[in-house]
Amino acid sequence: MKAPLNPAPTLLQTLRRDAIAHLTHGRFAQGIELLEQAAAMSPSSGELQNDLGTAHWQAGAPEKAEQHYKKALQLAPKNAYVLNSYGAFQLEQGKHDEAAKALARALQLTPDNAEVLNNLGLLAYRRGDMAEAEKFFIAAIRRARKWPNPHANIGNVMRDTRRGELAERAYRQALTLAPGHAQAWRDLGALYATSGRYADATQALEKATVLHPQLQVAWSDLLEIYEKTNQMAASAETIARARAQFADSAVIGFHEARLLRRKGDAAAARTLLERVATGLLTDAPENAPIFYELGQIYDRENNAAKAFEAFTTANRCKAKTAPAHLRPDIFPILAARLQEKFASGMIAGPLPEGDNADPVFLVGFPRSGTTLLDQILASHPSVAVSEEQPAVDKMIHYVVKKFGSAGPNDPPLGDAAYPDALPRLTAEDIAEMRVRFFAAHGGSPAKPVFVDKLPLNILHAGLIRRVFPRAKFILALRHPCDSVLSCFMQDFDLNSAMLRFCDLEESARFYDEAFSLWAHYARVLPLDVHMIRYEDVVADFRPTVASLLQFLGLPWDDAVLEYDKTARAKPVIHTPSYHQVTEKIYTRASGRWLRYREQLEPVFGILRPHALAHGYKMDEA
Repeated sequence: MKAPLNPAPTLLQTLRRDAIAHLTHGRFAQGIELLEQAAAMSPSSGELQNDLGTAHWQAGAPEKAEQHYKKALQLAPKNAYVLNSYGAFQLEQGKHDEAAKALARALQLTPDNAEVLNNLGLLAYRRGDMAEAEKFFIAAIRRARKWPNPHANIGNVMRDTRRGELAERAYRQALTLAPGHAQAWRDLGALYATSGRYADATQALEKATVLHPQLQVAWSDLLEIYEKTNQMAASAETIARARAQFADSAVIGFHEARLLRRKGDAAAARTLLERVATGLLTDAPENAPIFYELGQIYDRENNAAKAFEAFTTANRCKAKTAPAHLRPDIFPILAARLQEKFASGMIAGPLPEGDNADPVFLVGFPRSGTTLLDQILASHPSVAVSEEQPAVDKMIHYVVKKFGSAGPNDPPLGDAAYPDALPRLTAEDIAEMRVRFFAAHGGSPAKPVFVDKLPLNILHAGLIRRVFPRAKFILALRHPCDSVLSCFMQDFDLNSAMLRFCDLEESARFYDEAFSLWAHYARVLPLDVHMIRYEDVVADFRPTVASLLQFLGLPWDDAVLEYDKTARAKPVIHTPSYHQVTEKIYTRASGRWLRYREQLEPVFGILRPHALAHGYKMDEA
């Protein structure tokens, strides 16, 4: 008797099929119940235990998930499917070593398995090894060209290694293969936001929220754009829609509280945030914004003890978001090397014929009023200001690439070619470095005075003086205690420099390194500098700004009095200072450190010499 062409599924197969259908639609309890029935019928099945592990993981029960995954591994220790699932689970739990062991075994068993290769790419990505991640994602794509996930994942690698066009192409390929891929729409939106394409970002993120309303990160990204672009009405409407999906979400509660503060209801914002923060883990990376916002509210209420506690918690959470490849240690090394080696002879050498418009460099320490000065200067009709562009870094890269020995994965700042090779620069080198500098700013300046505003270019004043001998420097000063405290209070996007602000002592040491190096430059180089104190700007605006304009060779113009309009007219300001610089002059941030004397006392010894050198006191009652 012939077997039927389409045999009826067994009861076990039916249970598993129906369970997967329930899980796919978010009905976790029903799906788990059916899988448990199937596992009872087939107690030796490692794959069913694996399915139960995945079901509990999806349902938000990682402890139960791990129990089932481990049972699956006991039953099927050489099953690549089980090993891959366990590796993916451990990866999402942040247990990278466990994930690596399981995924390596899975790869040995199935070297061409695209899912295993993709998970190994994700593991390398989470560890910060972008080259290794890219290799695995490419391998996964070659073995499953129509699977969208590795295309989207390699897009993240391209984005994080500043290859924006390639990242967009990768996301678009993922979306061509799967137009309903919500995560790829979200990642594309995040890419657009990073590059300032806010309309495109909003459209992509809205698409993600429609396709996957439970994708909370897309809602949060959307609200961040509305915050940065000062669209409070759009923010309020989006919060209302998000609340329908996440009634008790701490993330949405944070955005709602921030909007309340922006609207002037700080008391309601505090009440909401205190409720949101109750029971939250104080070292979970995702909770950092909540504690930063709570700290800002306590600070406005002059509750220094609670504010400092909140900021300490926020920074502890934030530090855990740092990619593994960041190198905060490079700055002490660099500052020491530059201070040891930089001498007047390093700025001597041939220059190209002709003349470039010599830029003005607005430098200092972060949170020293540089964004306020930026907006004041940008309000003058003869001044163009370019914010936070890595143009000086482009010049350093040129030096290191031509003269250095650093490998492709080594940070350029860590190569001794900078500054050792500066005396070897030719006129052609200088011309090329100038071209790269202005290209990073989008081309030649369109106004008589061009200002490069990036505070930490203070570290590279010597290089700047070599490439632009007639460059002017505006040195923004603020009481060192206020600068360091304010850095500690800010939710910066992390890079190797900003990561240091997650620790108060590291913040103070960074300040010490920067200004000790600046003092060295000032001793050995003929720098054309105008020092301007934040406290003078906010207390005595007109004469302080007039003196700055005179230094730049510019007449007074009443337009600088309306700098807040200039700020509001911008689509976005790329610093945490947006709200402050869109307000009229206020003095509440001057002398803030006095309320935090007890908390700041451990770093007074580091900051005192610089405070006295800049004309500040440290002994106010």
